[in-house]
Amino acid sequence: MDASIPSGMKQNVKLARYTTYKIGGPARYFVAAKSEQEIAEAVLWAGKEGVPYFILGGGSNILVSDKGFDGLVIKIKNLKFEIKNFIVEAEAGVDLPFLVAETISHGLKGIEWASGIPGTFGGAIRGNAGAFGGEIKDILVSCRFLDEKGNVRTFSNKECGFSYRNSIFKQHPDYVILSATLAFEEGDKETLKKFSKDTMSYRAARHPLEYGSCGSIFKAIDVNDIRISNFEHYPRFRTSIKADPFPVVPAACFIDEAGLKGYRIGGAMVSGKHPNFFVNYKRARAEDVLMLINVARHRLIDTFGVMTEEEVQYVGF
Repeated sequence: MDASIPSGMKQNVKLARYTTYKIGGPARYFVAAKSEQEIAEAVLWAGKEGVPYFILGGGSNILVSDKGFDGLVIKIKNLKFEIKNFIVEAEAGVDLPFLVAETISHGLKGIEWASGIPGTFGGAIRGNAGAFGGEIKDILVSCRFLDEKGNVRTFSNKECGFSYRNSIFKQHPDYVILSATLAFEEGDKETLKKFSKDTMSYRAARHPLEYGSCGSIFKAIDVNDIRISNFEHYPRFRTSIKADPFPVVPAACFIDEAGLKGYRIGGAMVSGKHPNFFVNYKRARAEDVLMLINVARHRLIDTFGVMTEEEVQYVGF
C-alpha cells in the first residue's frame, strides 16, 4: 500500500465489476467520492501527484483496457436530488433510471424517453443522452462543474455546447460535472408511466440485455452523409430513417446489411438481436471488442462508403 494515498482511496481495484461490459483491468488508484468536496479533493490530489484521473459514472458507454487504467479512477457517488414544482436539481452521481422514475411519479414530462437507459445523470449530460427524439439538452437549464483549475463554475444550456451525443464536457475531460438543474413540463402521470413501461419493454425485446455491453457502439449516420446509391440499392435505409433528433439511419442497419450479425472475435460478438451492440458473450477481453469495432468500421467504409463515429469511450488504451 502506498503510504501517500489519502484515507478511503484504494489501489489495484478491478474495474470490470464497475462497468456494464464487465470487462477491464485494474485501476492503479480508486476512490468513491460521495460529495462535491470529496470529488474536488480527489481531483486536487491527482493534480498534485501528477496522476491522470478518469471520472467513472455508471460504467456504461465505456470500454476499459485489459491492462486497466494507470491513474486514479474517481467513482462519482454524490446523490443529492430535489424536486421543486417543475424544477429538478440533481447531483451527477444520481442514477438515471431513478431520476426518470421519480420525475414520472411527480407527473413531470421531459425525460421519460430515457426509460431503460443505464448510467448516471452526469454521464447523460456529458454525452447529451437521447432517444425517441428527446435529449438532455431539451430540459437542462444549467450545469455546475469543476474546471481544470479546481474552480466551481456554472454553464447555461447554451454554454454547455450540446450537439448530437456530445457536449463541451466531452470535449474537455478536465471539466468534472457536479450537478445540474432541469426544467420539466406538467404531464399526465398515467400517460408517462405507460410510455415508460412501453419503452422499457421495447428495449428488452430488441436489446441483448442478457449479455454485458456498453450499449450502442456507433452513433447513427446522418442521412446527408449517406450516398444516394446506398438508398437505391438498400431500400431498408430509407424506410429506417428516424429523427434522433435530426434525420439519421441507425448504424445497426448498416452493420446488419454488411453481414456482420453474429460475427465473433474471441469472446466478443456482434449481437444478432441488435447489431450495434457488440456483446461480451463469453469472457471477452477488451482487445476482442476493439478488434470487432475495427472490423465493423472498415466493413462499413468498404461496403457503403460510410464513416462511423463511436459512442463508446476508451479508457486506459
